[in-house]
Amino acid sequence: MPYQKSSSLQDVLKKAAVHFQNKLPGVLYRNPNEDSVQAIFQNNADLHEVKEFTESGFVFGPFLDDTLPVLIRPDSELSVKFETSEDHTISQNSTYQESVSEEERYKTFVEAAVRNIKAGTLKKVVLSRKIEVGTRRTPLQIFQRLLNRYPNAFCYYWYHPSIGTWVGATPEILMMQRGNKFSTVALAGTLQKTEHSNPVWGEKEKNEQQLVTSYVETVLADLVENIQISEVESVKAGNLWHLKTTIVGAASPNKKKSIIRKLHPTPAVCGMPLKAARSFIVAHENYSRRYYTGYLGELNIGLEKDTRLFVNLRCMQLLDKKAVIYVGGGITEDSDPAKEWEETVAKSKTMLGVL
Repeated sequence: MPYQKSSSLQDVLKKAAVHFQNKLPGVLYRNPNEDSVQAIFQNNADLHEVKEFTESGFVFGPFLDDTLPVLIRPDSELSVKFETSEDHTISQNSTYQESVSEEERYKTFVEAAVRNIKAGTLKKVVLSRKIEVGTRRTPLQIFQRLLNRYPNAFCYYWYHPSIGTWVGATPEILMMQRGNKFSTVALAGTLQKTEHSNPVWGEKEKNEQQLVTSYVETVLADLVENIQISEVESVKAGNLWHLKTTIVGAASPNKKKSIIRKLHPTPAVCGMPLKAARSFIVAHENYSRRYYTGYLGELNIGLEKDTRLFVNLRCMQLLDKKAVIYVGGGITEDSDPAKEWEETVAKSKTMLGVL
């Protein structure tokens, strides 16, 4: 069904609050650089899984393929115009301090990864960690703060009684498709924003980004025709800079399942070679990522059957008065453990700043 227009954001938020209090699945979200918030509500608590990617609704996929993606069915849909109501300045969370033991643990983790890369076991691996912090804000309050502060990101508030509550503001597209028109991006490399107008990229970040771009081009070669790759550009995401390459082409909609399975997880969230990197992550991270570095978004929505999927980065899982924030970074042969630690600290500020 087409999205029904609603009178105000507060009206949509109230409906969402009642819906979620009744333990019914739903999602609120805004696509990057758009001025409307969409809501999809499912009218029962059934857990629907995506198997063929011909299903229609909002998909929420895990990092690992040991469980199927979850689909929120669009039993009712709302759309409301949204206007930013506060400063975009990214606040710092001065109350949270990283522990020395966590810093040393992560640096040791990075050192082990670099040794494996130099030994030839891996080319790249993405290492992550989680941060648990208390919060008094409700998911709806956090979602509104994300909307205001990250207009260029895909912002969402997702809930299913069988899975839990997740919110986030991710800068990274997994794939988009309308008809035969297909696009994706290779996003890698991270620098903190400074007073300088343009970031100065080192060889480590450039090489990391090229690894991702080459990988995406290779895995799509048999599925996407007329592939075109843009020049590398620097893009802002909150308080960070990233390197981005846009990849476009033509693909049949019936290849959607194969494309998603080839793309996910990309080297930007897992590593290379894929199986070796995934095994290293599972063996060493000491926690389950669940839906962090998975993917989410619209699947076969609207008259054009649009699909817009994003990588689940800059996100958190919300538990009772507690937020579990996930951050990570790509490790290559040139990685410095201290700098990699600082990168995760910088990334954590996206979510810490809205709590």
